[in-house]
Amino acid sequence: MTTLNLNLLGAVRELAAVELPSVASVHSGRPLRRFTLELHVPDERHQALDAELQAANADDGRPLRGSDADWRVAEGWTTASQGRRPEIYIYRMEVQEVEFLRVSAVEIEGLSLLPVRYKEQVDEDVVTSTFVTEVTGEDNDRLEGLLRKPDTFHEVTRRGIGDLPLRMRFGRCVWQRAEDGATRHQLELVADEGKFESPLSPLALVNQPQLGMTVERVAAHADALAKLVEELRSHGVLSESALEGINAAAIPRPLTRLEERELSRTDRLSDFWR
Repeated sequence: MTTLNLNLLGAVRELAAVELPSVASVHSGRPLRRFTLELHVPDERHQALDAELQAANADDGRPLRGSDADWRVAEGWTTASQGRRPEIYIYRMEVQEVEFLRVSAVEIEGLSLLPVRYKEQVDEDVVTSTFVTEVTGEDNDRLEGLLRKPDTFHEVTRRGIGDLPLRMRFGRCVWQRAEDGATRHQLELVADEGKFESPLSPLALVNQPQLGMTVERVAAHADALAKLVEELRSHGVLSESALEGINAAAIPRPLTRLEERELSRTDRLSDFWR
């Protein structure tokens, strides 16, 4: 028997606790402490306590604050209001230590990326890391080279979480131009090598395969146009100023209102009447 100091119902309370075997963190592998607790709460406070326990049970909720750690409430606590004092509710529950993930760097095949934002989740034992980082020059070129192989699994080390690498692939990755020539990336890394491949959700198939084929054709036409422009320049058909103008026009930009309206055009208005 030991005691835990927990912030409950607006005050720090010293509670008797029974220690359970620890569990290994799915993120880092380090042991996380577990305890069982029993609380006696008057009738007029039990609904407020229920709300705090519900929040401490949710993955994105607010854990219980302790003197040396935060605590997540396990599913399935019990309450009773029986006996000689029915106005007193007796709670029995299990709590588990919350692990805070502090990442100093994410290393992928020797490339060290410094996250400015980082989160990590586990679903059916699959670790998914999502983070934002800014890179320039050669580092950006190396990262782009890795991103061209989305189905390849890489050795990834999350410094600050663990020193043992995970085999991870890239998931959904987006980017934007930043200041001073840097590129800001939001990268997703998924450790699902060898896992059973689940079927695609219905939403993933919306407008497919037409949308996928359209994207492929746009990319092919853009590549062909770039080669055509370079061929014309090399044969002296295009001046340097004309080439600069063409390249400037090819840089992605926000659509004008007229262009947005054109994308709303259809030849069968009746298809959209519901």
